[in-house]
Amino acid sequence: MGVPSPLRLAAHGVRAVAAGSAAALAATAALAEAVAVLPRLADSLERLARAAASLESLSDAVPSLDRLGEVAGELGRLADAAEALPHVAGDLERLAAVAPALEELAEAIGDLRELSRVVPALEELGSAVGPLHHTVEELSPLAGTIAQMQGAIEQLNATVSPLQGTAERLGRFVDRLPQSRRSPRNTR
Repeated sequence: MGVPSPLRLAAHGVRAVAAGSAAALAATAALAEAVAVLPRLADSLERLARAAASLESLSDAVPSLDRLGEVAGELGRLADAAEALPHVAGDLERLAAVAPALEELAEAIGDLRELSRVVPALEELGSAVGPLHHTVEELSPLAGTIAQMQGAIEQLNATVSPLQGTAERLGRFVDRLPQSRRSPRNTR
């Protein structure tokens, strides 16, 4: 319970004397105990007085201690992470080496997203290219024939070109002929 107050003990002793000698003896013993405790109590009070400033500082530190208690788990995880750092140092160095490539990839992310939208169209185009390839193979002999025809057309052009002037002169001559000799389809 605590140390009894000397005044209480004295009052108790006075009552005991009035009540009888046995009670008075008990009160005297209690009073003697209380008197024996007084020097220790005074010593404790002096030490408490000296520690008052420290106790006030300690009471001011209670909110900080509460916050420290709240983050104690975080500090433990931080300590675990600090222990893991030497193990991941090599990974971090490799990551730092590829940082420029990661930056380029980050810049190209929009293009990559657009590419994902284009993939179905490319697949469709791929399925259409198969028949086209077959058609090209079938048209290859035709290309040779067209090349031969081109030679024949050039030769025909070389033959007909000199006749163009003669045909123009003949046309002017026909225009000068009287109307009666012209065919009915040219009349108006």
